[in-house]
Amino acid sequence: MGGTARNKDRELRGIAGYESPYPYLDRLQLKMEERLAHRVPAAGRFCGFCYGRLRESDSECGFCAASIAEAGTVAEIPQDVLRAYKVRQKTESRWVYGGAFAGLVIASLAFVTMVTWGPGPLGHPAAAFAMLIGGGYLLAQLFGPLIGGQAGYRRGARARDAIWARHLAARETPAGNPVAQQDGHPRSPS
Repeated sequence: MGGTARNKDRELRGIAGYESPYPYLDRLQLKMEERLAHRVPAAGRFCGFCYGRLRESDSECGFCAASIAEAGTVAEIPQDVLRAYKVRQKTESRWVYGGAFAGLVIASLAFVTMVTWGPGPLGHPAAAFAMLIGGGYLLAQLFGPLIGGQAGYRRGARARDAIWARHLAARETPAGNPVAQQDGHPRSPS
């Protein structure tokens, strides 16, 4: 059972088969989700390039490796940046919940089929109920976190990366984001 020549040369990269052009965004995702859920303070000291939270003693960002002297700091994360992380979070959760729901629907249809047309012991309501509970759980896990989670991650990360690319482009122009250009020059990692 050998694979094709095309598949032998392919190497799986990134998470769920998607490699972000901005790897620091994946490292920041959980931190930004904490900020979106109001579990951490909104104000603080943040990297002027990637908006990762910094300690007072940091001279280099731990997320994007930008020099703080070059990138500067900001006191608050811009809302359009937070929206990018929220898009990834919502897209992935929609795929996970939708997939899990599809698994439960399939298990419910199998339950009705077994009770209605099941021959002998398969048609017994106890066997069908056991299949509904056990099969519903297994199918929800298969279609939700395993299949839906990967598809949702890929689509959500692509959407987040596209929003981040637009944010970077807007910030590099003179009429761009004023929060990111507090000291008069555009930010870029070193």
